[in-house]
Amino acid sequence: MPRFHGHGMVSRSSGCLMALVLGLHAATFVGVGRLFTEEQRAPKRNLHAVDVEAEPEVDTQALLTGERYIASNRFMVREGAEAAFEQRWAKRKSSLLTLPGFRWFSLMRRLPNDQQSFPDEYSYVSFTIWETKKDFTFWRKGPAFKEAHGGGGILDFVGMVMSSFMTSKGPPKPSFWRGLLPLKSAEQRDRLVSGPGGRPEAEGEELLEPEVFVATTRFNVLDQSKTEFEQLWNEQKDKLQDAAGFRFSQLLRRDQAPDDNCNYLSVTVWDDRAAYDQSEKAILPPGDMLLQPAQDILYEGKLVLESEAGP
Repeated sequence: MPRFHGHGMVSRSSGCLMALVLGLHAATFVGVGRLFTEEQRAPKRNLHAVDVEAEPEVDTQALLTGERYIASNRFMVREGAEAAFEQRWAKRKSSLLTLPGFRWFSLMRRLPNDQQSFPDEYSYVSFTIWETKKDFTFWRKGPAFKEAHGGGGILDFVGMVMSSFMTSKGPPKPSFWRGLLPLKSAEQRDRLVSGPGGRPEAEGEELLEPEVFVATTRFNVLDQSKTEFEQLWNEQKDKLQDAAGFRFSQLLRRDQAPDDNCNYLSVTVWDDRAAYDQSEKAILPPGDMLLQPAQDILYEGKLVLESEAGP
């Protein structure tokens, strides 16, 4: 085949790749702006009472007030690419500590469990706690967001996209939550400040050492039981405050229509797995509050970054 034919094929392939990259550049995290709270997303319906049975209404005035705002991304990382994925976070630029309302960050790796089937393939989660939703929106619309996602230039973004293609199976999936009942350890804890970009020596060949242990429990609570569920959690939240190795906990209420049958998530953060194993476990809600059984999912927390105020 003549060489100029091959050159044309390369040019067309390069053009397609660049078009794809440009499209991704324009679309990156657009979904963040398109996700709404449950109230905003619910479509207006004009159905007669004889058509369907009326859905139970939730008294939003009786629900607890959110005291934090949590933005999270879920990642499907390719098997064998975990160390390279962590390296990208260990070296990425970040100015989280300089931003108003930032409280806490961790990149969390889901721990394998041969005795448990997971509901999805999201093996990593980025987890950021903000003081308010307004603070999160300020970050998302400002220069710090561009810096964290490849910088403002197209070449920086191309590098990020190519790295993502090598380590992840598809784009990340965002989730947003209202943080309820934040509780910190009664004991003064050492502040963790590695964070994104805090391990530039990472070579991408070995997994990063965990800095905390994170225990979560997923709940799918019936609409008519949400108030009772939150009050049950409120009554027992202080039990962990004096536990050895306990760092903090929050109950999270979904701030978007769930895409994974999970509208509440309990999160407790510990120094290590041993501290969690020795702790008193929370009393789970009665089964008649839930659409399906609760599920525990455990993580290693890495690249933890804490503000002076803490979570």
